[in-house]
Amino acid sequence: MDRLDLMDPDLFRSGVPYDYFAWLRRHDPVAWHDEPAETGGRGYWLVTRHDDVVAANRDWQTYSNALRGSSLEDPRSDEELAFRQRIFVNQDPDDHTRTRRLVSPAFTPGRVRQFAGLARDVARRTVDRLLDEGRGDFHDGCATPMGFEVPAAMFGIPADDHDRMLEWSLMISLAQEPELNPSGKPRPEIQMVAVDYARELFARVRRDPDAHPGIAADLVRSEIVRPDGTVDRMTDDELALFVLVTVVGGVGTVAHTLSEAVSAFVERPQLLDELHRVLELGGPDAECPATLVEECVRWASPAMNFRRTATVDHELRGQQIKAGDKVVLSFSSANRDERVFADPDRLDPWRSPNDHVGFGGGGPHFCIGAQVGRMEVRSMLTEVVRRVARFELDGDPVRLRANQFAGFLHYPVRAVAR
Repeated sequence: MDRLDLMDPDLFRSGVPYDYFAWLRRHDPVAWHDEPAETGGRGYWLVTRHDDVVAANRDWQTYSNALRGSSLEDPRSDEELAFRQRIFVNQDPDDHTRTRRLVSPAFTPGRVRQFAGLARDVARRTVDRLLDEGRGDFHDGCATPMGFEVPAAMFGIPADDHDRMLEWSLMISLAQEPELNPSGKPRPEIQMVAVDYARELFARVRRDPDAHPGIAADLVRSEIVRPDGTVDRMTDDELALFVLVTVVGGVGTVAHTLSEAVSAFVERPQLLDELHRVLELGGPDAECPATLVEECVRWASPAMNFRRTATVDHELRGQQIKAGDKVVLSFSSANRDERVFADPDRLDPWRSPNDHVGFGGGGPHFCIGAQVGRMEVRSMLTEVVRRVARFELDGDPVRLRANQFAGFLHYPVRAVAR
């Protein structure tokens, strides 16, 4: 089969090429792809089978995040590479382990549950508006507020700053989408503006932690003791970069998972009817099943891929990978692998077990915000199932122009209340 140019963000305007990935899994599971000359890249190995993606994601000694970062595109300068390497998701142990130890107390299940009421409020308010008007863009009006407002409130970002922080977050995660980044600003340029803001935010928190709500004060106070007995804390720069990647990650994953779920309700109205009956049997306080949340993350796979860099010469599936080669782990393909998931292209709300890689598939890079994401998705889906009788398309959906995140830019619907 002819190779697709997976670096081309326009390719994904028509959706993720799942048929192409299925062919590769069967015939060429570690497939070399040349890069267009204008990218300046030599090419990359695309890893498409679930077990290989999981193994590589856990084997940071062979497949490094830190050498060149996790984005498909190579850094354009040493300065850009140095900036990437300061970001949590682009680190390897021991730097990554240190950061995770310092931030983990702010993301315990108990701490996350303290924001469950906020997630329910966002779901209730946005679905209220959708049903009052009878129509709207589900992605802009419901999914994106859920993906952004909860992490923004967790970090104590003032409400007056939400609009600009959301704008920066969308421009960073979806810098290739001209509607969101019309001037085509390079991602690092936008990141620096947002980091400057976050640095000022944490400087204020550090001056008076008790005056700031949410987990920002937890992060400022967090410390670990080094082997030599000295105390280690995160700097304001490190905190700023962490809040940036966490908020951006929320917008780029939760929102697209929710819009894809509603697209399934449009295409399969009987699925929504089935979930209506489940909630009715569970009583007024029932929530959507946890299996539905996991399945939506698997089926949507909003984070399509992550790049690694080989640290040593080695063989994988008969291919000779050289030290320094770019290796791209296809989460989109792994989550549709028929060796692991029966009927993988079907959204099955009762799928169990569900060993998807939507949150990283284990290992050191497992998503630090997974519990927050699950809570947000479950809150919105519960509100939707409880209150919406059916969805219908109200125009043509528009998919993103992006090569790392999959999803909708707009998903216009009519919504009928129960």
